[in-house]
Amino acid sequence: MPWHLPADRVEPLLQSLDSDRETDTRAAWDWLTASGDAPQVDLFHLEYFLWYQLPAKFLTDLQHRRAVATALADLLSELGHEDAAAVCRGTVTMRVLAEWDRSSDAGHRAFRKALTDSGVDPPDTDAMAWGGYMGAAESLAFDGAAAWLEEAIGRGEFTPGAKGWKAAQAEVVRRFLITPCQALDGRTPEAAVADERREFWALRPGQPLRTSFLEGGLPQLVSAPAVPQGIGHAIAPLLRLLEVAGAKPRLTPSGYLPPAAVRTLARDLGWWREESEPRSEADVYQISTLREFANQAGLVRRAQAFLTLTEVGRRALSDSDLLWERVTRTLAVGDHFTSALRELLLARLLKGDGDLGTIDGELLPLLAEAGWRPTEALELTEEMVSYRLWDAIRPMDLLGMIEVAPWPDRRVRLTDVGRPAALTVLRYRSTAPRQSIL
Repeated sequence: MPWHLPADRVEPLLQSLDSDRETDTRAAWDWLTASGDAPQVDLFHLEYFLWYQLPAKFLTDLQHRRAVATALADLLSELGHEDAAAVCRGTVTMRVLAEWDRSSDAGHRAFRKALTDSGVDPPDTDAMAWGGYMGAAESLAFDGAAAWLEEAIGRGEFTPGAKGWKAAQAEVVRRFLITPCQALDGRTPEAAVADERREFWALRPGQPLRTSFLEGGLPQLVSAPAVPQGIGHAIAPLLRLLEVAGAKPRLTPSGYLPPAAVRTLARDLGWWREESEPRSEADVYQISTLREFANQAGLVRRAQAFLTLTEVGRRALSDSDLLWERVTRTLAVGDHFTSALRELLLARLLKGDGDLGTIDGELLPLLAEAGWRPTEALELTEEMVSYRLWDAIRPMDLLGMIEVAPWPDRRVRLTDVGRPAALTVLRYRSTAPRQSIL
Protein backbone atom coordinates (compact mmCIF):
# COMPACT_ATOMS: atom_id res chain seq x y z
CA MET A 1 0.00 0.00 0.00
CA PRO A 2 1.41 3.46 -0.89
CA TRP A 3 2.38 5.68 2.01
CA HIS A 4 1.29 9.31 2.29
CA LEU A 5 3.93 11.85 3.30
CA PRO A 6 2.12 15.22 2.93
CA ALA A 7 3.99 18.45 3.65
CA ASP A 8 1.42 19.66 6.17
CA ARG A 9 2.18 16.65 8.38
CA VAL A 10 5.89 16.35 7.63
CA GLU A 11 6.93 19.99 8.14
CA PRO A 12 5.97 20.18 11.85
CA LEU A 13 7.87 16.94 12.49
CA LEU A 14 10.94 18.25 10.70
CA GLN A 15 10.89 21.49 12.65
CA SER A 16 10.88 19.60 15.95
CA LEU A 17 14.24 17.94 15.16
CA ASP A 18 17.73 19.22 15.87
CA SER A 19 19.47 20.78 12.89
CA ASP A 20 21.56 17.76 11.81
CA ARG A 21 18.63 15.38 12.11
CA GLU A 22 16.34 17.79 10.26
CA THR A 23 18.87 18.11 7.42
CA ASP A 24 19.12 14.34 6.96
CA THR A 25 15.39 13.74 7.20
CA ARG A 26 14.47 16.62 4.91
CA ALA A 27 17.00 15.48 2.30
CA ALA A 28 15.39 12.04 2.16
CA TRP A 29 11.84 13.40 2.15
CA ASP A 30 12.66 15.99 -0.54
CA TRP A 31 14.14 13.32 -2.78
CA LEU A 32 11.30 10.84 -2.28
CA THR A 33 8.40 13.27 -2.70
CA ALA A 34 9.83 16.12 -4.81
CA SER A 35 9.59 18.31 -1.70
CA GLY A 36 6.00 17.25 -1.13
CA ASP A 37 4.74 17.74 -4.69
CA ALA A 38 4.35 13.95 -5.03
CA PRO A 39 3.54 12.85 -1.47
CA GLN A 40 2.44 9.29 -2.36
CA VAL A 41 5.37 6.87 -2.05
CA ASP A 42 5.12 3.19 -2.98
CA LEU A 43 7.41 0.32 -2.08
CA PHE A 44 9.30 0.27 -5.37
CA HIS A 45 10.28 3.94 -5.18
CA LEU A 46 11.19 3.68 -1.49
CA GLU A 47 13.49 0.76 -2.26
CA TYR A 48 14.88 2.53 -5.33
CA PHE A 49 15.75 5.54 -3.18
CA LEU A 50 17.34 3.50 -0.38
CA TRP A 51 19.26 1.08 -2.55
CA TYR A 52 20.29 3.26 -5.47
CA GLN A 53 19.66 6.98 -5.17
CA LEU A 54 20.88 7.36 -1.59
CA PRO A 55 24.21 5.54 -2.09
CA ALA A 56 24.82 6.63 -5.69
CA LYS A 57 23.70 10.28 -5.55
CA PHE A 58 24.39 11.39 -1.95
CA LEU A 59 28.10 12.23 -1.98
CA THR A 60 28.95 11.23 1.56
CA ASP A 61 30.25 8.25 3.54
CA LEU A 62 28.60 5.01 4.63
CA GLN A 63 27.92 6.18 8.18
CA HIS A 64 26.10 9.28 6.97
CA ARG A 65 24.05 7.34 4.38
CA ARG A 66 22.93 4.94 7.08
CA ALA A 67 22.06 7.94 9.23
CA VAL A 68 19.87 9.33 6.43
CA ALA A 69 18.10 5.96 6.07
CA THR A 70 17.52 5.80 9.81
CA ALA A 71 16.26 9.39 9.92
CA LEU A 72 13.78 8.57 7.15
CA ALA A 73 12.70 5.48 9.12
CA ASP A 74 11.98 7.64 12.18
CA LEU A 75 9.89 10.04 10.09
CA LEU A 76 7.89 7.16 8.61
CA SER A 77 7.32 5.75 12.09
CA GLU A 78 6.03 9.12 13.32
CA LEU A 79 3.57 9.08 10.43
CA GLY A 80 2.41 5.57 11.33
CA HIS A 81 4.10 3.78 8.43
CA GLU A 82 5.96 1.11 10.40
CA ASP A 83 6.24 -1.30 7.48
CA ALA A 84 8.01 1.35 5.41
CA ALA A 85 10.23 2.26 8.36
CA ALA A 86 11.24 -1.39 8.68
CA VAL A 87 12.52 -1.36 5.09
CA CYS A 88 14.69 1.68 5.89
CA ARG A 89 16.17 0.11 9.01
CA GLY A 90 16.34 -3.44 7.64
CA THR A 91 19.38 -5.60 7.10
CA VAL A 92 18.93 -5.54 3.32
CA THR A 93 19.21 -1.76 3.21
CA MET A 94 22.24 -1.72 5.49
CA ARG A 95 23.95 -4.44 3.45
CA VAL A 96 23.28 -2.74 0.13
CA LEU A 97 24.65 0.54 1.46
CA ALA A 98 27.77 -1.28 2.66
CA GLU A 99 28.25 -2.84 -0.78
CA TRP A 100 28.09 0.60 -2.40
CA ASP A 101 30.75 1.74 0.04
CA ARG A 102 32.96 -1.14 -1.15
CA SER A 103 32.65 -0.21 -4.84
CA SER A 104 30.07 1.11 -7.27
CA ASP A 105 30.05 -2.20 -9.17
CA ALA A 106 29.43 -4.20 -5.98
CA GLY A 107 26.78 -1.72 -4.93
CA HIS A 108 24.97 -1.87 -8.25
CA ARG A 109 24.95 -5.68 -8.16
CA ALA A 110 23.58 -5.66 -4.61
CA PHE A 111 20.95 -3.06 -5.56
CA ARG A 112 19.74 -5.07 -8.57
CA LYS A 113 19.56 -8.30 -6.56
CA ALA A 114 17.73 -6.70 -3.65
CA LEU A 115 15.23 -4.98 -5.94
CA THR A 116 14.59 -8.17 -7.89
CA ASP A 117 14.23 -10.24 -4.72
CA SER A 118 11.71 -7.77 -3.30
CA GLY A 119 9.19 -8.79 -5.96
CA VAL A 120 8.02 -5.29 -6.91
CA ASP A 121 10.53 -4.68 -9.71
CA PRO A 122 8.48 -5.39 -12.87
CA PRO A 123 10.18 -8.18 -14.82
CA ASP A 124 10.42 -8.48 -18.58
CA THR A 125 7.75 -10.77 -20.01
CA ASP A 126 7.32 -12.61 -23.30
CA ALA A 127 4.97 -9.82 -24.36
CA MET A 128 7.24 -6.89 -23.52
CA ALA A 129 10.68 -6.07 -22.17
CA TRP A 130 11.29 -2.76 -20.38
CA GLY A 131 13.68 -0.26 -21.93
CA GLY A 132 16.80 1.17 -20.39
CA TYR A 133 15.38 4.56 -21.39
CA MET A 134 11.64 5.15 -21.11
CA GLY A 135 9.28 7.69 -22.53
CA ALA A 136 6.40 9.16 -20.54
CA ALA A 137 3.94 6.36 -21.35
CA GLU A 138 6.43 3.61 -20.58
CA SER A 139 7.39 5.25 -17.29
CA LEU A 140 3.72 5.40 -16.32
CA ALA A 141 3.28 1.77 -17.32
CA PHE A 142 6.35 0.68 -15.36
CA ASP A 143 5.19 2.49 -12.22
CA GLY A 144 1.73 1.00 -12.65
CA ALA A 145 3.17 -2.50 -12.96
CA ALA A 146 5.22 -1.98 -9.78
CA ALA A 147 2.07 -0.87 -7.95
CA TRP A 148 0.15 -3.94 -9.18
CA LEU A 149 2.94 -6.18 -7.93
CA GLU A 150 2.93 -4.52 -4.51
CA GLU A 151 -0.84 -4.99 -4.27
CA ALA A 152 -0.58 -8.61 -5.43
CA ILE A 153 1.96 -9.36 -2.71
CA GLY A 154 -0.35 -7.72 -0.18
CA ARG A 155 -3.22 -9.92 -1.33
CA GLY A 156 -1.08 -13.01 -1.04
CA GLU A 157 -1.03 -13.80 -4.76
CA PHE A 158 2.67 -14.57 -4.46
CA THR A 159 5.43 -14.36 -1.88
CA PRO A 160 8.89 -13.28 -3.05
CA GLY A 161 11.33 -16.13 -2.55
CA ALA A 162 8.66 -18.84 -2.33
CA LYS A 163 8.48 -21.69 -4.83
CA GLY A 164 7.09 -20.55 -8.17
CA TRP A 165 6.93 -16.89 -7.21
CA LYS A 166 8.57 -15.56 -10.37
CA ALA A 167 6.00 -17.24 -12.62
CA ALA A 168 3.20 -15.76 -10.50
CA GLN A 169 4.90 -12.36 -10.60
CA ALA A 170 5.16 -12.50 -14.40
CA GLU A 171 1.46 -13.39 -14.62
CA VAL A 172 0.55 -10.29 -12.59
CA VAL A 173 2.56 -8.11 -14.99
CA ARG A 174 1.01 -9.87 -18.01
CA ARG A 175 -2.49 -9.08 -16.71
CA PHE A 176 -1.53 -5.49 -16.05
CA LEU A 177 -0.15 -5.00 -19.56
CA ILE A 178 -3.45 -6.00 -21.19
CA THR A 179 -5.75 -4.07 -18.83
CA PRO A 180 -6.97 -0.65 -20.11
CA CYS A 181 -5.60 2.20 -18.03
CA GLN A 182 -7.25 5.61 -17.58
CA ALA A 183 -3.87 7.34 -17.17
CA LEU A 184 -2.93 6.06 -20.64
CA ASP A 185 -6.07 7.40 -22.36
CA GLY A 186 -7.91 4.13 -21.91
CA ARG A 187 -5.30 2.13 -23.82
CA THR A 188 -3.70 -0.97 -22.41
CA PRO A 189 -0.13 -0.37 -21.14
CA GLU A 190 1.13 -2.78 -23.79
CA ALA A 191 -0.51 -0.79 -26.59
CA ALA A 192 0.49 2.60 -25.14
CA VAL A 193 4.14 1.63 -24.85
CA ALA A 194 4.16 0.19 -28.37
CA ASP A 195 2.60 3.40 -29.75
CA GLU A 196 5.19 5.52 -27.99
CA ARG A 197 8.11 3.41 -29.14
CA ARG A 198 6.89 3.37 -32.75
CA GLU A 199 6.55 7.14 -32.77
CA PHE A 200 10.08 7.59 -31.39
CA TRP A 201 11.41 5.07 -33.91
CA ALA A 202 9.90 6.93 -36.85
CA LEU A 203 10.44 10.48 -35.57
CA ARG A 204 13.97 10.08 -34.24
CA PRO A 205 15.11 13.47 -32.84
CA GLY A 206 17.74 15.18 -34.95
CA GLN A 207 17.20 12.90 -37.98
CA PRO A 208 14.85 14.75 -40.35
CA LEU A 209 15.96 12.70 -43.38
CA ARG A 210 14.98 9.49 -41.60
CA THR A 211 11.65 10.99 -40.54
CA SER A 212 10.86 11.92 -44.16
CA PHE A 213 12.02 8.52 -45.41
CA LEU A 214 9.75 6.61 -43.01
CA GLU A 215 6.78 8.98 -43.43
CA GLY A 216 3.52 7.14 -43.84
CA GLY A 217 4.91 3.78 -42.85
CA LEU A 218 3.79 3.61 -39.22
CA PRO A 219 0.16 2.52 -39.82
CA GLN A 220 1.45 -0.65 -41.50
CA LEU A 221 3.30 -1.61 -38.31
CA VAL A 222 0.43 -1.38 -35.83
CA SER A 223 -0.88 -4.90 -36.44
CA ALA A 224 1.28 -7.97 -36.88
CA PRO A 225 0.84 -9.54 -40.34
CA ALA A 226 -0.31 -13.14 -40.42
CA VAL A 227 2.23 -15.88 -40.93
CA PRO A 228 2.23 -16.27 -44.73
CA GLN A 229 1.08 -19.44 -46.42
CA GLY A 230 3.80 -21.64 -47.83
CA ILE A 231 6.70 -20.43 -45.71
CA GLY A 232 7.97 -23.99 -45.62
CA HIS A 233 8.83 -23.72 -49.31
CA ALA A 234 10.44 -20.28 -48.93
CA ILE A 235 12.63 -21.24 -46.00
CA ALA A 236 13.29 -24.79 -47.19
CA PRO A 237 17.08 -24.31 -46.88
CA LEU A 238 16.74 -23.54 -43.17
CA LEU A 239 14.44 -26.51 -42.61
CA ARG A 240 16.90 -28.74 -44.44
CA LEU A 241 19.74 -27.53 -42.21
CA LEU A 242 17.62 -28.21 -39.12
CA GLU A 243 17.01 -31.74 -40.37
CA VAL A 244 20.77 -32.23 -40.75
CA ALA A 245 21.35 -30.86 -37.24
CA GLY A 246 18.66 -33.24 -35.98
CA ALA A 247 20.90 -36.13 -37.02
CA LYS A 248 23.60 -34.68 -34.73
CA PRO A 249 26.54 -34.78 -37.17
CA ARG A 250 30.09 -34.83 -35.81
CA LEU A 251 31.90 -31.62 -36.73
CA THR A 252 35.39 -31.49 -38.19
CA PRO A 253 38.31 -30.42 -35.97
CA SER A 254 37.86 -26.91 -37.42
CA GLY A 255 34.20 -26.87 -36.36
CA TYR A 256 32.73 -27.33 -39.85
CA LEU A 257 29.99 -29.72 -40.93
CA PRO A 258 31.33 -33.04 -42.18
CA PRO A 259 32.08 -33.04 -45.95
CA ALA A 260 29.33 -35.57 -46.67
CA ALA A 261 26.69 -33.30 -45.09
CA VAL A 262 28.07 -30.29 -46.99
CA ARG A 263 27.88 -32.14 -50.31
CA THR A 264 24.33 -33.30 -49.62
CA LEU A 265 23.11 -29.82 -48.67
CA ALA A 266 24.89 -28.14 -51.57
CA ARG A 267 23.44 -30.67 -54.04
CA ASP A 268 19.90 -30.67 -52.61
CA LEU A 269 19.67 -26.87 -52.50
CA GLY A 270 21.39 -26.18 -55.81
CA TRP A 271 24.25 -24.24 -54.26
CA TRP A 272 27.10 -25.90 -56.12
CA ARG A 273 27.60 -25.73 -59.88
CA GLU A 274 31.19 -26.96 -60.21
CA GLU A 275 32.13 -30.35 -61.59
CA SER A 276 34.19 -31.21 -58.50
CA GLU A 277 32.45 -31.70 -55.15
CA PRO A 278 32.85 -29.10 -52.34
CA ARG A 279 35.42 -30.24 -49.79
CA SER A 280 34.29 -28.14 -46.83
CA GLU A 281 31.59 -25.87 -45.48
CA ALA A 282 34.03 -23.03 -46.17
CA ASP A 283 33.59 -23.71 -49.92
CA VAL A 284 29.82 -23.02 -49.79
CA TYR A 285 29.17 -19.62 -48.24
CA GLN A 286 25.42 -20.23 -48.22
CA ILE A 287 25.80 -23.08 -45.73
CA SER A 288 28.06 -21.06 -43.43
CA THR A 289 25.68 -18.10 -43.58
CA LEU A 290 22.64 -20.25 -42.89
CA ARG A 291 24.31 -22.10 -40.04
CA GLU A 292 25.39 -18.83 -38.41
CA PHE A 293 21.84 -17.51 -38.72
CA ALA A 294 20.33 -20.69 -37.23
CA ASN A 295 22.73 -20.40 -34.32
CA GLN A 296 21.76 -16.74 -33.76
CA ALA A 297 18.10 -17.77 -33.85
CA GLY A 298 18.70 -20.31 -31.08
CA LEU A 299 17.70 -23.19 -33.35
CA VAL A 300 21.00 -25.07 -33.39
CA ARG A 301 24.03 -25.22 -31.15
CA ARG A 302 27.38 -26.91 -30.89
CA ALA A 303 27.47 -29.66 -28.26
CA GLN A 304 31.09 -30.67 -27.81
CA ALA A 305 32.09 -32.17 -31.19
CA PHE A 306 28.56 -32.28 -32.61
CA LEU A 307 26.01 -29.94 -34.18
CA THR A 308 22.61 -30.44 -32.64
CA LEU A 309 19.16 -28.91 -32.45
CA THR A 310 18.14 -26.86 -29.45
CA GLU A 311 14.81 -27.63 -27.82
CA VAL A 312 13.35 -24.63 -29.68
CA GLY A 313 14.84 -25.96 -32.90
CA ARG A 314 13.15 -29.34 -32.42
CA ARG A 315 9.78 -27.69 -31.86
CA ALA A 316 10.26 -25.28 -34.76
CA LEU A 317 10.65 -28.15 -37.23
CA SER A 318 6.96 -28.93 -36.83
CA ASP A 319 5.65 -25.51 -35.72
CA SER A 320 5.67 -22.97 -38.55
CA ASP A 321 4.44 -20.13 -36.33
CA LEU A 322 7.34 -20.64 -33.91
CA LEU A 323 9.85 -20.90 -36.75
CA TRP A 324 8.50 -17.69 -38.33
CA GLU A 325 8.74 -15.88 -34.97
CA ARG A 326 12.35 -17.02 -34.47
CA VAL A 327 13.39 -16.11 -38.01
CA THR A 328 11.84 -12.65 -38.06
CA ARG A 329 12.98 -11.75 -34.55
CA THR A 330 16.54 -12.75 -35.41
CA LEU A 331 16.45 -10.56 -38.51
CA ALA A 332 15.20 -7.70 -36.32
CA VAL A 333 17.68 -7.78 -33.44
CA GLY A 334 20.88 -5.81 -33.22
CA ASP A 335 22.12 -2.25 -32.95
CA HIS A 336 25.12 -2.72 -35.27
CA PHE A 337 25.59 -1.29 -38.74
CA THR A 338 24.20 -4.31 -40.61
CA SER A 339 20.96 -4.28 -38.62
CA ALA A 340 20.55 -0.52 -39.19
CA LEU A 341 21.19 -1.06 -42.90
CA ARG A 342 18.68 -3.93 -43.11
CA GLU A 343 16.04 -1.81 -41.35
CA LEU A 344 16.34 0.98 -43.91
CA LEU A 345 16.57 -1.46 -46.82
CA LEU A 346 13.32 -3.18 -45.81
CA ALA A 347 11.55 0.15 -45.34
CA ARG A 348 12.72 1.13 -48.83
CA LEU A 349 11.65 -2.15 -50.47
CA LEU A 350 8.19 -1.93 -48.92
CA LYS A 351 7.75 1.15 -51.10
CA GLY A 352 8.59 -0.85 -54.24
CA ASP A 353 11.30 -2.70 -56.12
CA GLY A 354 14.59 -0.95 -56.66
CA ASP A 355 18.03 -1.03 -58.19
CA LEU A 356 20.88 -1.83 -55.83
CA GLY A 357 23.05 0.97 -57.19
CA THR A 358 20.25 3.50 -56.64
CA ILE A 359 19.34 2.15 -53.19
CA ASP A 360 22.97 2.52 -52.04
CA GLY A 361 22.74 6.22 -52.76
CA GLU A 362 19.33 6.56 -51.11
CA LEU A 363 20.46 4.96 -47.85
CA LEU A 364 23.87 6.65 -47.54
CA PRO A 365 22.61 10.07 -46.28
CA LEU A 366 20.25 8.37 -43.81
CA LEU A 367 23.06 6.29 -42.33
CA ALA A 368 25.42 9.28 -42.23
CA GLU A 369 22.74 11.37 -40.52
CA ALA A 370 22.50 8.67 -37.81
CA GLY A 371 26.25 8.99 -37.19
CA TRP A 372 27.48 5.80 -38.84
CA ARG A 373 31.07 6.00 -40.07
CA PRO A 374 33.89 3.43 -40.40
CA THR A 375 36.28 5.37 -38.15
CA GLU A 376 36.43 8.78 -36.52
CA ALA A 377 38.68 9.96 -39.33
CA LEU A 378 36.68 8.55 -42.26
CA GLU A 379 33.27 9.38 -43.67
CA LEU A 380 30.85 6.71 -44.83
CA THR A 381 30.88 6.28 -48.62
CA GLU A 382 28.45 4.80 -51.11
CA GLU A 383 30.97 2.04 -51.88
CA MET A 384 31.05 1.04 -48.20
CA VAL A 385 27.26 0.93 -48.07
CA SER A 386 27.15 -1.14 -51.26
CA TYR A 387 29.64 -3.65 -49.87
CA ARG A 388 27.93 -4.03 -46.49
CA LEU A 389 24.46 -4.14 -48.02
CA TRP A 390 25.07 -7.77 -48.95
CA ASP A 391 25.52 -8.66 -45.27
CA ALA A 392 21.99 -7.38 -44.71
CA ILE A 393 20.55 -9.06 -47.81
CA ARG A 394 22.26 -12.46 -47.74
CA PRO A 395 20.29 -14.26 -44.99
CA MET A 396 16.97 -12.96 -46.35
CA ASP A 397 17.99 -14.05 -49.86
CA LEU A 398 18.71 -17.58 -48.58
CA LEU A 399 15.38 -17.59 -46.73
CA GLY A 400 13.42 -16.71 -49.87
CA MET A 401 12.43 -13.24 -48.65
CA ILE A 402 14.48 -10.99 -50.93
CA GLU A 403 15.13 -11.71 -54.59
CA VAL A 404 18.16 -10.21 -56.33
CA ALA A 405 18.27 -10.48 -60.11
CA PRO A 406 21.34 -12.16 -61.67
CA TRP A 407 24.15 -9.94 -62.88
CA PRO A 408 24.17 -7.58 -64.74
CA ASP A 409 20.58 -6.76 -63.76
CA ARG A 410 20.70 -5.28 -60.24
CA ARG A 411 17.00 -5.24 -59.46
CA VAL A 412 16.04 -6.24 -55.94
CA ARG A 413 12.58 -6.90 -54.56
CA LEU A 414 10.66 -8.46 -51.69
CA THR A 415 9.04 -11.82 -52.46
CA ASP A 416 5.49 -12.75 -51.46
CA VAL A 417 6.90 -14.10 -48.20
CA GLY A 418 9.36 -11.22 -47.93
CA ARG A 419 6.75 -8.48 -47.66
CA PRO A 420 5.10 -9.81 -44.45
CA ALA A 421 8.59 -10.69 -43.20
CA ALA A 422 9.72 -7.09 -43.74
CA LEU A 423 6.65 -5.72 -41.96
CA THR A 424 7.19 -8.12 -39.05
CA VAL A 425 10.89 -7.27 -38.76
CA LEU A 426 10.18 -3.53 -38.78
CA ARG A 427 7.36 -3.99 -36.28
CA TYR A 428 9.76 -5.72 -33.91
CA ARG A 429 12.39 -3.02 -34.38
CA SER A 430 9.94 -0.15 -34.00
CA THR A 431 8.61 -1.49 -30.69
CA ALA A 432 11.89 -2.79 -29.27
CA PRO A 433 13.00 -1.48 -25.85
CA ARG A 434 14.97 1.74 -26.06
CA GLN A 435 18.52 1.29 -24.80
CA SER A 436 19.77 4.79 -25.51
CA ILE A 437 18.41 8.28 -25.26
CA LEU A 438 18.84 8.87 -29.01
